[in-house]
Amino acid sequence: MNGSENHDVPDDELVRRSVAGSEEAMSLLYTRYSDRIIRYVFRMTLDRPAAEDIVHDTFVRFFEGMDRYEPRGQLAAFLFTIARRVMADRLRERARSLPIASPAGTAATRSPDEEMEAAELKERVSGALLQLSDKLREVVVLRIYDGMTYAEISGITGVGESTLQSRLLYALEELRRILRA
Repeated sequence: MNGSENHDVPDDELVRRSVAGSEEAMSLLYTRYSDRIIRYVFRMTLDRPAAEDIVHDTFVRFFEGMDRYEPRGQLAAFLFTIARRVMADRLRERARSLPIASPAGTAATRSPDEEMEAAELKERVSGALLQLSDKLREVVVLRIYDGMTYAEISGITGVGESTLQSRLLYALEELRRILRA
C-alpha cells in the first residue's frame, strides 16, 4: 500500500488485512481513529494521561480480538464501544468522576476581558456538565462535542436513537437550569 492508496482503503478491508497479519493495515487503522477516540475519552475524563492509556488499551483489545469484528462498515462505532467499556472499567477502578473539557474552537482574537469571561463560562459549563448523570453527559459529549449522529451514538451506547434524542434534550434543559442558578 502506498500513501495515496491508504486513504482509499475501506476500514473493513484494513481489518481483514490486519487479521491476516498486516502491521501496516493495523497502523493505518490506529492512525485513522486514535485522535477521535482520545478526544472523546479526554472530554469524558479531562485526564490526558488516562485518556492516552485508555486509547492504548482500546486498540490492544481491538487488535487482540479483531477476528471477532463483523465487517459492516461500523468500525468507528465498534472502536468507540471498546473505548467506552475500557473507560468505564478504569473509572470504576478509580471510583471517582472526573471533569469534562469544554468544546474546542474558541475565537482567535479576544480582549483580556473577553478571555476572562470565556474562561469563567468554560468553568461554569464544565461544572454544570459534572452535575449531569453519566448517561446525559455522554450524549452531550458525543453529540455536541464530537458531532456524532444519533445512529453513531446508538451504535456505541446500545441505546435507541429516540432515547438519545430525549436524553440530549433533557441534558440541555438541565444545563440551562444549572447555569441560571
